[in-house]
Amino acid sequence: MRFKPFLIVNRLVITKGSSVVYDEVFHQGVNIIRGKNSSGKSTIADFIFYALGGELTKWKEEASACSHTYIEVNLSGKCFTLRREVRESSKTGMDIIAGSYDLSKSKDIVSWLRYPYSATENKESFYQVILKELGIPYSKSESSSSLTLHQLLRLMYVDQMTSLDRLFKFDNFDNANKRKAIGELLIGLSDLSLYQHRVRLQRLDKELTKKVDDIGTLHKFFGSDIKTSEEIDLQIKNKKKVLEDLENQLESGLGDVKTEENLSLTLRREINDLRGKLKTLENRRLSVSFELTDSERFVSSLLSRLEALDDTSRTINVLSNIGFKYCPSCFQATHSRPINQCCLCGMEAQDDEASVDPTFKIRKEIEFQLYESNSMISLRQKELAELDSNIDEYNRMLETKKSMLDVIEQPLRKVSQETRGILVTIGITIKEIDQFVMAKSRFSNLYELYKERDAIQTEFNKLSDTVNRLEKNLDQEMNKKKMISKYTMAIVQADINHEEAFKNAKNIEFDFGEDRVSIDNRVLFSASSMVYLKNAFRLALLEASCNDPSFLYPRFLLMDNIEDKGMEPERSHTFQKEIIRVSSEIKVPHQIIFTTSMIDDDLEGSSYCVGEFYHDANKSLKV
Repeated sequence: MRFKPFLIVNRLVITKGSSVVYDEVFHQGVNIIRGKNSSGKSTIADFIFYALGGELTKWKEEASACSHTYIEVNLSGKCFTLRREVRESSKTGMDIIAGSYDLSKSKDIVSWLRYPYSATENKESFYQVILKELGIPYSKSESSSSLTLHQLLRLMYVDQMTSLDRLFKFDNFDNANKRKAIGELLIGLSDLSLYQHRVRLQRLDKELTKKVDDIGTLHKFFGSDIKTSEEIDLQIKNKKKVLEDLENQLESGLGDVKTEENLSLTLRREINDLRGKLKTLENRRLSVSFELTDSERFVSSLLSRLEALDDTSRTINVLSNIGFKYCPSCFQATHSRPINQCCLCGMEAQDDEASVDPTFKIRKEIEFQLYESNSMISLRQKELAELDSNIDEYNRMLETKKSMLDVIEQPLRKVSQETRGILVTIGITIKEIDQFVMAKSRFSNLYELYKERDAIQTEFNKLSDTVNRLEKNLDQEMNKKKMISKYTMAIVQADINHEEAFKNAKNIEFDFGEDRVSIDNRVLFSASSMVYLKNAFRLALLEASCNDPSFLYPRFLLMDNIEDKGMEPERSHTFQKEIIRVSSEIKVPHQIIFTTSMIDDDLEGSSYCVGEFYHDANKSLKV
């Protein structure tokens, strides 16, 4: 039985140039990295965190001398190898290949797929790829508020440098909303939509305040002269009607006078130029429209190919479990074999062994094409909108020039006193229309601010209602919190004769947003008790995720401080036994990796141990 998502580290390899300085195999369940203080245990824990996608900017001297990490992982049943360059600079990218580390060594460099730390318009980030394979929702857009793999790993890695009273690993860009969203996501209370709505709501609130302030500033500047766009349009319309009547009067009284040839020729040239430019724009619009339609059809075909690949993966999984009663080669009846062996060759197969996804590279190539194609569609849609706008503008200009030419080329018979008066009135009317147009232009910024304010206010109101509705739907929150608190209580009360508050505990509460866990409303204890409580909560969170399939926590825990701050050996041994107990009671794939300098004698040399016992003469990194 498997609960997805789950993350299992199969192997960690660290290199320095062409030399391998660390190479150990890990397994499901409990993994113990042990050794004396300052022998490199924390360095390995940091490397695991970093290799999985965490961000580290400060390295110990021995670690900074290394060049690459290779980590073979099982992501919800599929095997991948992840490679990262060891850098002191932040936001290092990652190379990914489907298959084991041994398989990756036989592949050339083009077989690896390279992904940046941050997504671009046409390239996924590595954390989006990993979260997709795990089956955990992720942000499609990239921003400072996005929940990255690094952010999620902060709740799976207990390091030594973070303050004891914090649940999450310390991060410079941390806030209560982000922690709350991580907690709600990983315990399966909501997908990322609620968090993204909350972040968007905060931004809208700031934008709305700024728009209101900008409108107030313009109101002070214009004073009482402000008119609405509709009022000015009505005045322009009325003046144009007056102008039309004057031109009709003028036309009825015109004599047979010589045409103003120079102005007429100029207007004709301008009209021809406008027609040429219009033809060019319309041809370009036709071309862009065709390219847009072609791109949309191509995207549709790519999506169909992705669906076909998913069907292929499912078919491979189904066919891999077929039991043959007759050999497909010689047609003889096959021998009965145990369920964990191939019915044909007898080779043993582990149920928990991750399978290599043969469609991974093809899927990623298609997804890359999708990113590029969607990007081109967006650019073409933008260009099409600009072309439409320019075509409308040129048509308007063309009509204006043609009207002017019609008036000028009409023959004049005589210019009477009455005609002169009409011409003067026409000039005044045209001037008034120009002034109205200028006024509308002056107020255009204000009108645009009105529209933007109204649009933001509408979106804010709708989003606020959505957030309130989603928060009310978090009915399972109390039950899930009770489950985690119950498991934490059991682990805490195993620690007898050390902390009176643990022994007599009646209620354990925690808050992801506030980044704390408390016992009977008490947060502060002795340093060693706070270490025990913090680790107990993290272990309980993993245990709860392994007993409730709705959790999105990937059933993985990495602990590097179970005996920090003056922990006595006896107390450390108690917690180690609790780790073994919790893991042994779990029936689904999971992994717990912890470091210790006080390993219980009963555990030393057991199958739980990974690597050698490290000390001053035998450190973890063979640099």
